[in-house]
Amino acid sequence: MSEDLVRSQLDGEGPEQRQIGDAERARPTSSIESVVSVENITMDFPGVRALEDVTLELRGGEVHGLVGENGAGKSTLIRIISGDTRPDVGTIRVDGVETRFNAPSDARQAGIVTIFQELMIVPEMTVAENIVLGNEPGTGPMHQFYSRRQAERIADDMLRQLGQRATIDPRTVAARLSTGQKQIVEIARALVRRAPVIILDEPTAALSNNETEVLLNILRQLRGEGTAILFVSHRLEEVRSIADRITVLRGGRRIATLSAPQVSDTGQLIELMVGRSLTELFPARNSSIGEIKLSVRELTRRGAFENVSFDARVGEVLGVAGLIGAGRTEVMRAVFGADPRDKGAVLKDGRKLDIRTPGDAIAAGIAYLPEDRKEGGLVLQQSGYENLVMASLDRYSTLGVMAWRSVRSDAAAVAERLQFRGRLDAPVRINSGGNQQKLVVGKWVLSNAEVLIFDEPTRGIDVSAKSEVYHLIHELAARGAAVIVVSSEISELINLCHRILVMSGGRIRDEMSMSDFDERRILAAAFAAHMSARDGVHRGD
Repeated sequence: MSEDLVRSQLDGEGPEQRQIGDAERARPTSSIESVVSVENITMDFPGVRALEDVTLELRGGEVHGLVGENGAGKSTLIRIISGDTRPDVGTIRVDGVETRFNAPSDARQAGIVTIFQELMIVPEMTVAENIVLGNEPGTGPMHQFYSRRQAERIADDMLRQLGQRATIDPRTVAARLSTGQKQIVEIARALVRRAPVIILDEPTAALSNNETEVLLNILRQLRGEGTAILFVSHRLEEVRSIADRITVLRGGRRIATLSAPQVSDTGQLIELMVGRSLTELFPARNSSIGEIKLSVRELTRRGAFENVSFDARVGEVLGVAGLIGAGRTEVMRAVFGADPRDKGAVLKDGRKLDIRTPGDAIAAGIAYLPEDRKEGGLVLQQSGYENLVMASLDRYSTLGVMAWRSVRSDAAAVAERLQFRGRLDAPVRINSGGNQQKLVVGKWVLSNAEVLIFDEPTRGIDVSAKSEVYHLIHELAARGAAVIVVSSEISELINLCHRILVMSGGRIRDEMSMSDFDERRILAAAFAAHMSARDGVHRGD
């Protein structure tokens, strides 16, 4: 993305005057030069060595992939490079000069922009205001007055180049956006700043396949213009498709840094990450499917979804596919009582339920793991133990007195099953995003619910932990639960589920059993509402 483009927008010129990634621009001669390097970094937290003697180099015109299990030290390394944390030992160099960051503002001033896994959106501000935050355009003789018109013009162009202008209005209040849309706004903000170094922590975790491909193409163009990019992701195929070099961390140590041609397949990265081969990612599906456990009939919430009906059976894993904004999450939140509905019914074992709040749903044996763990899944100031038993308090308390020995024993067992690598006795907020996700999954495993709704259950967790979650899901189903999995990863649904529903435009557009699973058919149904709208425009409807 050219600097001239951003400058022209700040000066009031239209976006049509300059296009992203001009074909005539040659790859910069600085593409092999180190822009940022960290050398021999060691970092200790109370009782934990997060990093030990880690060295990493970011070069201009290169995408450097960083992979590792949750707890491997990736988040700590990112925080050090972004100025959020100072290492105990080691050196940071920018353009070859030794540098010390005392705050994130120091790193930004040095040209390093970080897009964290936990989104930094100001919900009360508009999309445009969030995109230009920290780089606000001015008007007047000294540019002393904020220009909303220019901010909206800049945001409009950034969203168009990310392929999202049709779904995100620059004037919309950010609180109304989905998780995936908020991620896109964060990415647009980084592109506006035109930093020479961009760090992306799980940037595609909340994006659809199409949105992911748009982002990867943007990163390729930025690489061609000389930007140094650190790409951190658990989606190993994406890392292999975009990275020029890949560094693997395990247990706080750098295990290897490999050039792209040195990586033969994803299995090689997995073995380096976990220290062993992972032979079975997806478990065998439970073959004993019973009676209908949950029925949803003509569920409607105006503006979000309409006349949604489906059944989930005992022992079944039911998948729900669709693009961001299709209404998948909104339906599940309404079933759980987190959002109101205008009409429709929810039945369990044939009995109509009166669910008005999440408390009503939990009492009826329905659990919901939200897509945004930070906002709806955890109490960040409380310990891992407290979060794990939050949905099961009746089992562990008598007359208000908690049986803490049982709490600690059962919580530790679930945490071990999910390969949790944090401290259960510490506030949840100090754990990595992936470890936080494991706690949300574990909370509902402990609840013994009969209906479990998992909304993006493997978002932000490593491949080894994904395997554990998949096995747990089928273990829960085999014990007699009905499990609903909402996921943006089609391959995950195809390999995990017994049936798949596909939503588009707030409606269920297709339903298929295992014998009919087909990625192209799922995608066609996911785009059904968009294609109908386009055809209507072409016909003049």
